[in-house]
Amino acid sequence: MQNERMQVLKMIEDGKISVDEAAKLLEALRVSAAPAGPDLNEKFKDFACDMKDFCKDVTCKINEMTKKAEPKVKEFAKTVVSKTAEVADNISQSLNEKIKSMEECECECNECCPPSNDCCDEPKDNGPKPE
Repeated sequence: MQNERMQVLKMIEDGKISVDEAAKLLEALRVSAAPAGPDLNEKFKDFACDMKDFCKDVTCKINEMTKKAEPKVKEFAKTVVSKTAEVADNISQSLNEKIKSMEECECECNECCPPSNDCCDEPKDNGPKPE
């Protein structure tokens, strides 16, 4: 680098460049002579290690969340099954009561049970008959 500086000073002396141009050249020489940062391979290795650590952390967090959520999910499933069975039992009981009341119905009014072919013998009143 010393040789390059001397060449720049010689160019000033010979009038080939101005002092401002020489200052720019000397600065460019100084920057180019500065030690280079870590090479790309080192940066990639560092990044890969950081990503590996990050992935391990995320995996641990997900495993923790899953373990915490599992009992809650199981309890929720039990509740859903229980409530579903309760609703099914209520529907079944209601239908059985309705069927029993229909079987016990001996009236001819069609008020306590829906009309069917074998329930009542009276004709239905469909309103006034056209003349």
